[in-house]
Amino acid sequence: MQGMFSSIQVVISLFSTFFAIISAYIAGLFFFLNRAPVALKLLAFFLLSIGLVFLAGAAVTQQRLQTGLLGAWGRMSSPAIAIEEMLRNPLPISLPPGWSIYDVGLNVGWLTALCVYLALGYMTFFYRWKA
Repeated sequence: MQGMFSSIQVVISLFSTFFAIISAYIAGLFFFLNRAPVALKLLAFFLLSIGLVFLAGAAVTQQRLQTGLLGAWGRMSSPAIAIEEMLRNPLPISLPPGWSIYDVGLNVGWLTALCVYLALGYMTFFYRWKA
């Protein structure tokens, strides 16, 4: 259980770092990058991409770690906490068979990150900012 709590703390730190990077990039877009030359836009977007790839790698590592921890917890002969009810589905919401709130959260997180990345790419290279 301690491993799961530690992993959750890492995920929260990753989200905080993601939010800080994206917020700084948006501020940069608004204040100066919107009228910067293409070379500077490419460099800024490349650095953003490298930072997000690093965060994605750390997130994938934590995702695999949590999957392993949940699997090991589920194989215990008499776990103190039921894995399906308490950890994978902590809210009393009915989902289709085979789905859990944990899985939905993972998919929503990855989809959000992808959409934010694509939106920033659009705003960096294609959006026409007002003078």
